[in-house]
Amino acid sequence: MKKLFKNAVQLFFLLAGISLFAGEGNSAALKHFDKGLSYQNRENWYEAAEEFQQAVQANNSFGEAWYHLARVTYEVNDFNLCLTYLESAEKFCKNRTDILNLRGMCYISLRRLDDAKVIFQNIIKEYPNNVDARFGLAEIELYSGGFDGAENFYLDALKRQGTNRKALLSLALLCAETGKNDMAQKYILQALKYHSADAEVHYLAGFLEAKKGNLREAERRARAAVQIKNNYTNAYILLASILYAQKNYDEVIDICDYLINTNRNTIKAWFLKGYSQYKKNLPDDAFDTWSQALSIDETDEILRSALEMTVTSNMPLEDERRSELALWHIKKAREYTKLFQGEEARYEYQRALKLDPSNYSARSEFAELIRKIGLNELYLNQLNFINDNSKIDVSGLTEQERYNYIKTKDTIEAYNSLMKYSLNNKWNVEPFYLDKTRWNMGIYFTKSPVQLNHVDSEDIAAFMAQESFSGAAVTSVSVQKIPVSGYGEAFRMARNSKQDYFVLMKFEESEREVSLDAVIYNGRNGTETSKFSLFRTGNDRFASVLRSFRRNVLNILPARGKIIARSGNEILVDMGKSEGITKGTVLDVVKAGNVRTVDKGPGVTFDEKYSLGQILIEQVGEEISQGTLTQKSFYDRVNLNDELLVKSIPASAEAGGIADTNPAADQNGNLLPTSGRTEKLTADDLGLVKTPLFVDLIRSID
Repeated sequence: MKKLFKNAVQLFFLLAGISLFAGEGNSAALKHFDKGLSYQNRENWYEAAEEFQQAVQANNSFGEAWYHLARVTYEVNDFNLCLTYLESAEKFCKNRTDILNLRGMCYISLRRLDDAKVIFQNIIKEYPNNVDARFGLAEIELYSGGFDGAENFYLDALKRQGTNRKALLSLALLCAETGKNDMAQKYILQALKYHSADAEVHYLAGFLEAKKGNLREAERRARAAVQIKNNYTNAYILLASILYAQKNYDEVIDICDYLINTNRNTIKAWFLKGYSQYKKNLPDDAFDTWSQALSIDETDEILRSALEMTVTSNMPLEDERRSELALWHIKKAREYTKLFQGEEARYEYQRALKLDPSNYSARSEFAELIRKIGLNELYLNQLNFINDNSKIDVSGLTEQERYNYIKTKDTIEAYNSLMKYSLNNKWNVEPFYLDKTRWNMGIYFTKSPVQLNHVDSEDIAAFMAQESFSGAAVTSVSVQKIPVSGYGEAFRMARNSKQDYFVLMKFEESEREVSLDAVIYNGRNGTETSKFSLFRTGNDRFASVLRSFRRNVLNILPARGKIIARSGNEILVDMGKSEGITKGTVLDVVKAGNVRTVDKGPGVTFDEKYSLGQILIEQVGEEISQGTLTQKSFYDRVNLNDELLVKSIPASAEAGGIADTNPAADQNGNLLPTSGRTEKLTADDLGLVKTPLFVDLIRSID
């Protein structure tokens, strides 16, 4: 009843304004306003905004048009502009709580939570029964992690309006998120009872059923939503996702074609269609579909990753489509290079070379980045690869690239001359052919029955997380392609595979954010070693969270090596600058096969009876080093392939020597002083606030 009264009051102001303008003969403003309302009701926000702008241009004092212009601007997430429009609305529409509430919601979106809280509290002080202000206060609690406080505000709203749709749906989503499944079911059934003709109620009921794995009931609810509202894009996407989970790929493709024909910019439909084609073993069709989608939105990183997975798994190295995809990563790498963001640039070049290993531009520019950070041996290795493997059409290169290509042989000869007295030549060792694998790790992931943004995004994230280690010669990382039920199944599989560690991953995304939660366990006994929660928003968030995942894993892995050659007490080891070794480093020598992970936490250990001595490093190369052995016993028990662990590094050692893809911890699991890395880059470290997916759903409820 109170809601009806509120609507009646707003209608009174609207009709009064219309009468006034009609009396003034301002028909143009009214015409645009009516068209704007029509577009707004159909959720055509941009068209509505254009009409409301025309209305306020025709009559600058049309307060109701300013308010609705602010409303549709809020819907497209332009919150600062929304506040500007609200200032104009407030000049001509005095004491309107709906305007104040919208201002508070803008402040929440801009993370100005204290300002929003003041607005909502003032509204309740003057209008004690205002439920919209309570919804605002509930959202502030959600952003702050106060789920109980949010629930109390929604219940308070429900006391005042016992059938309030937003309160019932918000409580259902909140209870489902916090594990109160019986209460969630109670509230969603009430919403269905009181609002059975509302498409959004059926849509969210379908989502909650899908989340529980009740796909048949979820499908029924999603179909009801699109029958009630036949232009309900989100409900169609949910229905298609549910059908995809049931492997009904043909119907998914039909629904996606309908959505694409209705609105070509519906990227989620393109993604679902392409994945359904891929599941039907039609990789070429999937490639064409996803390529068209990227032409519409090239920033969709998860879609691009799915496309690249398809290419690397199904298309030969000679396929020219690989070069087309690699070009995007090359452009990204060049942008990062201009901003002096070396790690990001190297990551993008590595992605380009994964797609197109013989790409001259990617290989030569990647080599130049390596040279700039002082890895001359690796630089020479890249030049040799270019010289031996690249099939270059010189006519297709830029003038600078042609010049660089022609001088490659001269550069190789010059660097070979510089390396004449290197450890490589002294010991006659080719370091890049050494088997330096020391760690065996598995990635496992859990999965939700249905994702609202990208289906199978957990699969893609796990695969791309593994791919991020492709340049890590010391670490062998595999990914379990099928989701696991949880810790028990992952531990069993990791132990059977004799993995040193296994990672249990959980990936989630919303419209603007991605989060990756990971727990690293000991593969031998299943105890927890480390855990971290990563979160990114903004551009390049998916690639950024993958790089952070790789860094966090490598930060707890101890640097390990082996003895590869010996001449008396002069020892050659397969650890160098890229592993953080500097002159004066002390290495523990342990009998081969007797280093094991500690029972709990990061680090490794060994029985003292297998401790054979120590090596003091005197000369350091990029991949190998030479030192002097001090044996622990009278008898010489040190042999080739005995294992090495970092005991200590000089305090004066400079940071930044360790390559991006190498382990960076000592034998106790502590970061080496030469790492140049931060331990973790979590949301808290970056000053970011993570928004759970269900909060976005609550905020979207009209």
